[in-house]
Formats: sequence, C-alpha cells, structure tokens
Amino acid sequence: MHLSDALPIRRNARLQTPVLRSMRWLRMQVAVLCLICLGQLGVAGRAAAEEMTLNIPDDQGAIRRVSGMLMLDYSRLTLSNGGAFDLMSLHYLLRANDWLYYGIGAFAPIAEGNYGGFFGADATLHAQRRMWGNWFVNAGVSVGVGAGGSSVTNIRTFSGQGLYGRAYAGVGYQARRFSFGVNVARIAILDSPINDTAVNLFVQTPLSLTTGSYADAGRRLGAEAYHAPQHENIVSLGATHMRQINPTGSYRGNIGLVALQFSHFHTENIYTFFSVDLGYSGLLWYNQAYGGIGRRFSLSPRLNLYGQLGLGSSGWVTDTVDTGSGFLIYPKVTMEYLWRNGLGATFSAGYMYAPFGTSRNWTVGLGLNYHLSYSNRERRESQGPLDYTMRGVRLNVFARRTSQIYYNGRNSDPLNMVAVQVDYALNERWYAAAQMAIAANAFRGFAGYAEAFIGLGYQRSLSRSGRFQGYAQLMVGGNDVGVSSSHEVGALIYPSLGVNYYINDRFSLYGQIGGTTSLGQYTGASPNNRWRNYSIGLGMSYRFSLPSRS
Repeated sequence: MHLSDALPIRRNARLQTPVLRSMRWLRMQVAVLCLICLGQLGVAGRAAAEEMTLNIPDDQGAIRRVSGMLMLDYSRLTLSNGGAFDLMSLHYLLRANDWLYYGIGAFAPIAEGNYGGFFGADATLHAQRRMWGNWFVNAGVSVGVGAGGSSVTNIRTFSGQGLYGRAYAGVGYQARRFSFGVNVARIAILDSPINDTAVNLFVQTPLSLTTGSYADAGRRLGAEAYHAPQHENIVSLGATHMRQINPTGSYRGNIGLVALQFSHFHTENIYTFFSVDLGYSGLLWYNQAYGGIGRRFSLSPRLNLYGQLGLGSSGWVTDTVDTGSGFLIYPKVTMEYLWRNGLGATFSAGYMYAPFGTSRNWTVGLGLNYHLSYSNRERRESQGPLDYTMRGVRLNVFARRTSQIYYNGRNSDPLNMVAVQVDYALNERWYAAAQMAIAANAFRGFAGYAEAFIGLGYQRSLSRSGRFQGYAQLMVGGNDVGVSSSHEVGALIYPSLGVNYYINDRFSLYGQIGGTTSLGQYTGASPNNRWRNYSIGLGMSYRFSLPSRS
C-alpha cells in the first residue's frame, strides 16, 4: 500500500438507525451476490479442466495433468474496536495427494467497513476428505500479509505489523460441477483490530492444467499428439488511464494503471476473466482486483470487439480515493486488431463505479493481447496442423530478509519480506523475470511496504549432474516508501545472484543474494532522496512448461 499525505473528508455521522440497517443489509446481499456470481463463473473452469486432457503416448515426454481447484470464500468480521469489516478471497490450490492441497491467493474487502484499497496475499495449506455421500470435511491454514486503512495515519493502527494469519475448518457438499460449504475461521493481523472468529462461506470448482517438465521447454507438440483446449485462453497486458469524475477524496488527479488480465472462453465468444490493476503514476500502488463475464463480437477476421462486466474490490486509502468498502463495478469495451500468431493490439474504454463510496471514473487504455490457444475460426480455416510449443516457467516463492534500510539519511530496521518471482524461459540460458515482494513487518510504523521489479536473468549449470544451477539477474522497479511525492526515491535497481538445487523434475530449492539501490538521485527524478539495502532470500521453486500456440 503506497503511503501519501491525505486530508480528512467530512462524512455524515448522523445516519438514522433504519438507514444503517438497510445499508448493512444491502452490503451483505451484495457480498453474497458476488460470492455466488463469481463462484458460478468459476464453475465454468470445470470445462477448462475437462478440455485440457492428455492424448500423448508415454514415450513422447513428461506431459501430465496437474489437478487443482479454485476456492472463493467470504467472511464478515467484527473488529476488536467494534467496527465492521469483511474479506473475500480467491485461491488456486494444487493437489498434493488425495486429501492435501497447497497454493496461493489474495484477499480484499467488499461490502463492510470503510477500508477500500485494503489488499493482501497469502500461502495456504488445505486438507479435504470426503466423509459420507457427497459431504466432506475440510480445514486449512494461511499465512501472508495485508495492509490498508481509511487514511494514511489509520494504516498504523488498522494494519498493525501487516502479518496475516487464518485458520479454518468446516463442512462442504460436492455438487455435480462444484462444491460449496461453510467453515468457522479465525482471522487476524498482528497488532491490528482485525482479530475475529467468523463464519466463512466458500465455493470450490476444479481447475486443472496440462503441463510438461521444465526440460521440455521449446519442444513442439503436433495436433495429433496433443489434445489442445477447444476454446481460447488470452493473456492481456496494458496501460490504463483513469480519470476521476468529481472526486471527493484528497487526491483529485488522474491515475495510471498497469493492467493484467486472463480470459478463458467457454464457448466461441463467451468468456470469464480475472484482472489485477496496479497504479504506476498519480497514485503509485493504487490497486484493484476483479473478475466477471464478457462477450466477443467478431467484426472481421482481424477485428474483434469485447464487452465485459467486472465485479471486485478497488482503492487506495479511503479518504484519498473514496471507494468506501471497496466494492467495484467495472463495465468495459475493448477493440482488438490482430496482427499475426495470436498477437493483437487493443484500445479500451470503461467506467469504474464504487457504489458504497463516491468514486466514479472514466478509463481508456492501450494494450496487447496474446492468444495462448487457437480460436475455433483458426482451426476451421487452417490448411494444416496447428502446433503448440512448450514454454518454460518457474514460480519462485521465497522469504527475503533485508539488511538495515538506509533511507534519506538514517537507517531503519530490516524488513522480513515475502517474495514471489515468475521466470519465463526465452531460451536455454536467458529468461525474463517479474517479482513482487511485500513486507511482513511494518516499515517506520506503516504496514504493507511493497516492491515490484521486472528484468532479465542468465542461468547455467554449476555441476556435472545438473542439479546445481547458478543464475545472475538484473531487475528494475519501484517501491511504495514515500509518505508524499517529495519523499519518493524514484526507480530502484536490483542486481542479484543465486542458485537452484533441483530436488526433482518439478521442485527445487531457491536461494538469492542481492542489493537494492535507488536511481532517482542519479536521474534527477528525486535528487535529494536515497534508498539502499542488501538482502538474502531462501525458498522453493516450482518448475514446469506450458503449451501455447507456436
């Protein structure tokens, strides 16, 4: 969560009790509606799991189906100071065996309280066992980080140290295409009023992937050897300009967002999607996450029009951009021009509306679409086989411990950070990388310190067996340290060295040492501000390859 100066906003504190009750009822209905709606959208992921089946002889490589599920849940909490709060979370959990799952997820408020912009992420270990008929029991534990507040100063008390924990247990029912149930959950953030035991409603749907070994990266699969998805999957990356309409918060300017979206088609033209947007200008680290349903209209072989409706959570701190409890409604249209080999240029326009706050916004954006799989039209019109190529991916999850932080003339305590880095193999030696790291302790009293980087890496084997691999990488990015624009340190450079020790085909131990230095004093972006620290990281890597169109 980026920290900025904020001015208080006067609010009507004399609402009649019946009005408060009506609003609370409405908010609860919206939260449950979101849970059911998004859960039903996720049910369609079962189709994706069924489509991504195997038709490959055993001697053609280590192609396998990785089973997992999406889990969407909702909890309404009472803060220790008596206020209202809620959290909706979405997790992707991989199956480890018949009863154990592990994975990562994110959570944000929807309909209770006044903390739009609160956001968090966690790692989860989940156990589930069928007991009788279609009934099952489940339990789990999550550890992560979360931060936000109604104002900058409120972050200190509301988010505490930022270290998040959740433990839950309950029962569920397996329907034909999805599961649902109820848990009792204990949710807390260290030194925060978020500390309550609550009823937790959940929906689950299977979602499996076809993957290959990491060593298969670059291998081509012919149409006769690989049963590809029957409908498209699209990854979209773009830059969105958000213009506020009559803002009431202390920040009244425009906001630039980096937008990442994954869309899965269930028919030739109907799709569901999930998107995450992050602020890069105006309000750095403004965040929103949302999912929904859309439809494509084919105007010509190269021109497509997409219309979609998203529901989710959005904001920064509430008195800076007033999204109220965070609930977001976001209709958007996108025009796409296809170049070649599944790459398309896009122009989008939309309207973002926070019904429990005053935030109203127009958006326009430019971006790129990458079609991971072939469309029905391409398959119908193809004169030959449509091959797929395995693309190597590493998911690295690790803890980073920094040295003391040198920031603008004085040292601060070290940070304990949780980092997630994705590596995408460009060839045998080089890879592109993106990393996100969030602190699990407060920085100068503020929870939720975060960093984000992108860059390139070089790797090679360090042993004859190939189990040890060394790498060097150079990344650039930024952090959310500034309490105002005058405190920003500008871009950061992050060189690092590390090793992987391969345990088996999928898992390896991951280690890293590096240093972070601000560039603003050299580029003139922030000539009077300085940032410097060193860090060491240790964790695990999950290695695999994914088929995508050649």
